[in-house]
Amino acid sequence: MVIMLVFSLAFSQNSNNIVFQGETYEMPENIETFQWNQLPQPARLDNGYVGWVQFYATPSQQVQDLFKQNNLQLLEYIPHRTYLFYFPENTSVGFLKNNGVRSIVPVNGNAKLSAALKSGDYNYWAMDGDNILVTLQYHKNVSDAYAIDQLAQQQIVVKQNYKEQKMLDLSIPNNCLETLSNLPFVKWVDLVVAPAVPDDSRGRSLHRANALDTQTGAGRNYTGEGIGVMVRDDGRVGPHIDFQGRITNLTNVSNQSHGDGVAGIMAGAGNLLPSNRGMAAGSDVYVVNYQSNFLDSSTVNLINDGSVQITNSSYSNGCNDGYTSITRTVDQQTLDTPTLLHVFSAGNSNGNNCGYGAGSQWGNITGGHKQGKNVIATANVYFDGSLVNSSSRGPAHDGRIKPDITANGQNQISTDENNTYQTFGGTSGAAPGIAGISAQLYQAYGDLNAGDLPPSALIKATLLNTANEAGNIGPDYKFGWGIVNALQAVKLIEDGRYLSDEVSQGITNTHTINVPAGTTQVRFMVYWSDVAASPGADPALVNDLDMLVTDPSSNVLEPWILDPTPDPITLNDPATNGPDHLNNVEQVLINDPAAGNYDIDISGFNVPMGPQEYYIVYEVISEHVVMTYPNGGEHFQPNIAETLHWDEVNTTDDFVLEYSSDNGSTWNNIATVPNDTHFYTWNVADEVGGNTLIRVTSGAFQDVSDETFNIARAPLTINVREVCEDTAYFEWNAIADAESYDFYLLGEKYMEVVGTSNTNSITIPITDPNDEMWFAVSAKNDTEGWESERSRAKFYGGGILDCTIGISENAFDNALSVYPNPATNEVYISLSDKTFNNFDITIANSLGQILERKTNVDNASRATINVSNYSSGIYFVTIKAGESISTKKLVVQ
Repeated sequence: MVIMLVFSLAFSQNSNNIVFQGETYEMPENIETFQWNQLPQPARLDNGYVGWVQFYATPSQQVQDLFKQNNLQLLEYIPHRTYLFYFPENTSVGFLKNNGVRSIVPVNGNAKLSAALKSGDYNYWAMDGDNILVTLQYHKNVSDAYAIDQLAQQQIVVKQNYKEQKMLDLSIPNNCLETLSNLPFVKWVDLVVAPAVPDDSRGRSLHRANALDTQTGAGRNYTGEGIGVMVRDDGRVGPHIDFQGRITNLTNVSNQSHGDGVAGIMAGAGNLLPSNRGMAAGSDVYVVNYQSNFLDSSTVNLINDGSVQITNSSYSNGCNDGYTSITRTVDQQTLDTPTLLHVFSAGNSNGNNCGYGAGSQWGNITGGHKQGKNVIATANVYFDGSLVNSSSRGPAHDGRIKPDITANGQNQISTDENNTYQTFGGTSGAAPGIAGISAQLYQAYGDLNAGDLPPSALIKATLLNTANEAGNIGPDYKFGWGIVNALQAVKLIEDGRYLSDEVSQGITNTHTINVPAGTTQVRFMVYWSDVAASPGADPALVNDLDMLVTDPSSNVLEPWILDPTPDPITLNDPATNGPDHLNNVEQVLINDPAAGNYDIDISGFNVPMGPQEYYIVYEVISEHVVMTYPNGGEHFQPNIAETLHWDEVNTTDDFVLEYSSDNGSTWNNIATVPNDTHFYTWNVADEVGGNTLIRVTSGAFQDVSDETFNIARAPLTINVREVCEDTAYFEWNAIADAESYDFYLLGEKYMEVVGTSNTNSITIPITDPNDEMWFAVSAKNDTEGWESERSRAKFYGGGILDCTIGISENAFDNALSVYPNPATNEVYISLSDKTFNNFDITIANSLGQILERKTNVDNASRATINVSNYSSGIYFVTIKAGESISTKKLVVQ
């Protein structure tokens, strides 16, 4: 009963008293008799006053703007109808009374101290000998020099100064808390954040990210190119060729592998092994050490200079910490840089009782930063979409929906140091999946909007609204809004199914959206990046918008809501419908909607810090079943297990799976699986070809892979046999029925084709025999239309290898002349050894492509080659006479 009473008070909008961190503060109706000299000395600051001001009703936008015009600062919103304020000393009380003010009181020093600090039960990490380590926030009107000077007078040591954020880390005596909290410039004091703990313990197809990065000419190729992603983790990432040319390590910490695993899932290119490709394989990766307060210079600078748009932090700091100063920081960073998206792991603490009041299976999201309103916290599932038991569950401390979304993190294969791979898991692996997909969506948006970056609010809304249903119908406290579906998300961006507007206190905007006939399901979602709340606020929602949807028959539909009452049965109940006054996201979902116009009403139910910008995104689903993997261009190998995935909406029959090896002319049965299953592990048919399709059927509904995919064996053994001054020779095992092979070398960022051979060997030109080489091969049959996956890349450390030049070869080589070299126009080639009647000339570029041939050149004359149309670079001239052959390097300027 006591717990229920606390929640009743916390969520009540009727009481004039303030409930802050579980304590009640009286707000007397004193405006009729109030005088500024009634405020105590701790309320005086910089020729003005700080305190709490309460209105009879949430002030209109006109009143809010009027206060700003008169330099009356409403600094932070304190539920309910109450603000932390700074007013100049000449402020007219009559003006306040005439504009709806009910009460003015000083801030009780006790309300400036976090609950953890007041508890007196401090862990080792919060102690500095006999002193306490705390983080202090001071008012924006105050300089850091003034704050430090005032603290010095109290014999308080400053450990760290975050001057841009108006924060200080301090070492304080235990007996000075009351004195500290009553200093006028002090806004909030909390224990320093808990030590960081990493949240570790076949994502691309489950996430549908494969459809965004098909690596084919016809499909989507969103790799996150041009988008900066940040790995905030345990030190340096790599060395690993999966990040070739795209990584900047800004840390000297080495011999740690957690960050390597995070980075590979988020942005690995699969250069070493194609099947281990990550989500955003073209993004620019920045690696910094994890700092729990998010104010380290590396993080702040890379965000502020536009290098980084998306951060990933797979670390915990405490458990269910509520809305802390760190939570405020990450929310505020998103407001200051609207294109910034923070992505976090939800934690692996399910089974821990973190004080929510419902036992060990609820309310154990780790760390205050994850409770942010404008960030993403990610839950963890296996590759089949089943929830990992350790994945932390919501609600947030104030009852909001957390986690936000779910991704595969368990048993991922990801990068490790020194060009190896590791098995990686936990929500640590789920979060970078979301971060990488977000980078793909950022690129997609930029491609459609002249290179502009999207607001992170739009990307988050898109991810939430298009997620696949998981767990209970609607949102829940285990999966959030469901399992990420990158394909549906990018389609929403491509189709432009979104709009933005702003709303103020008491105002309602109406938007009309047409739903076409044949729609299976429609989802309307409103989302807004909410104003950062005051640390300790409960609830943390500041600007409260409401959404109602009116269908063509004038039925009014309300959004999903969950009951946050701290009871394990209630928290596991499915979502119902009603007004939501906790979350900054609301969704109305309609199955089998009638065609016609739908009115979306967005109301400013309580907007104390307006106006508030918002985004409406809408998902219009017309297919009942959609094949998502394989969906075209993939490379499977015979008899190797692959997991097939499909999406479904409103089906009841079991799913029948079939494959075709002749582009749909005939079909072969794979399996029949229950209707509640959306994946199947298929032992790929022992049929080589490039015209393979998968078909999924549920009753009258059916879908087929959009394009054909390949089934073929890849070369397994590839070796370098000879390295000479200008050439290198490679061999590999032959593949049955292969007509040719593409040979790859590691380029600036990716493995690149540098030559093609009709046999199981190749000689390629090289520029320096001492250079390292990563090489690989794929097999092809153009007649039958198939191509294998590229083999695992293999490394050669450089140096001459088994290259023996006999006397005759040396003599032949010395008899050749290629001049001038470097050249700009014409090049002359002659052979002084007159024992040969003629010779042949072949000119190739650095990729091994043949540009020009001359045969049977008379040895009595010299050959002339015009290179004026050649691009600047290095070329290779091969001369053959009889059985003798030599290759010369040619530089064209």
